[in-house]
Amino acid sequence: MAFTAGALQLIDFVLVDDVHSYTRVMLQELYASEQNIDILFAGPSHCYRSVDPAAVSEAMGVKAFNAGTSQQLPDGAYFMLREAAKTNTIRQMYLEVFYTTLLEEKSSNVPAAAYIITDFAKESREKYEYLWNMGGLAALLDNAVPARHNNISPGVIGETWRAKLSGAAYEPGNYEYVTYGDEAYRGDGFVYCLPTTGPETDFTPIAQINAQKPISDFSLEYIVKIADFCRENGIELVLFTAPLPDAYTSQLPNYQSYVDYMTALGESLGFDYWDFCLSRDLSELGYENYMDAHHLNGTGAEVFTAELLRVMQASHEPNFDKNEFFWPQYAQKLQHTPDHTAG
Repeated sequence: MAFTAGALQLIDFVLVDDVHSYTRVMLQELYASEQNIDILFAGPSHCYRSVDPAAVSEAMGVKAFNAGTSQQLPDGAYFMLREAAKTNTIRQMYLEVFYTTLLEEKSSNVPAAAYIITDFAKESREKYEYLWNMGGLAALLDNAVPARHNNISPGVIGETWRAKLSGAAYEPGNYEYVTYGDEAYRGDGFVYCLPTTGPETDFTPIAQINAQKPISDFSLEYIVKIADFCRENGIELVLFTAPLPDAYTSQLPNYQSYVDYMTALGESLGFDYWDFCLSRDLSELGYENYMDAHHLNGTGAEVFTAELLRVMQASHEPNFDKNEFFWPQYAQKLQHTPDHTAG
């Protein structure tokens, strides 16, 4: 807002205290979980819609937490890791790396991915470092304005006000105010989605892969930072890709280049890479398990989390062989165990 000649001049934004944000609730729960989180998941929406931390916690006998956020880039994952590690002894980190998030050349290309985190994060040196690296002085100035950095509809504003007046937003464990017609927040960062796809769905990839350079220098820089932080703090690191429909992945001619690059990168930095698009045991997935062309829905998340757990548990056995769980080549997977979306 600006003041001119004693009069109030309105500009085109509305201040909204958005209790409906999944990230706001997730961060509140993360900050309340001091000395409690053992396993941390991070990454973009393919993480928080695909991995149910409650199932992981029950099976592993420890506390798992999903710190995924919308369009989370590697610098955002690095921030979330450091934020969680401040007050928790993280033992394992699993970073979901949907390939398009690693194509971005710089964080400022997707500023909303940073603001959706920093709008609700505690004040800290790391927060301002993250903002500065993302957008410089402009990002710091944007942070100083108490406004939501995403588009918001008038209908949501009304729902937000009603939720705040009801007091539901402040009742621990009550997620009614972050439950919508087709998806619901389930706690510890997990979002359960209901929509399903079908043969009529457009599975055209949203981006292709450059075989000569499968990920950007920016992404490589922050993956190295994450790997270094984990090594220095005794955290086991695994990078993984949640399953994509074969109807989608089969249209990525250079997908194997991405798999080979990430596998080699992990070998050089001391982490493993699991690509569940090459899983030997997820052929049961079909249209009913995806909410759109590249996101699992709630039933798909249940199937995937069970398989992820199987690999997690096996990986700590002395004779773990990744090839028992994954095809080495996507072409082999597509030939022998395609999922039910592959026509």
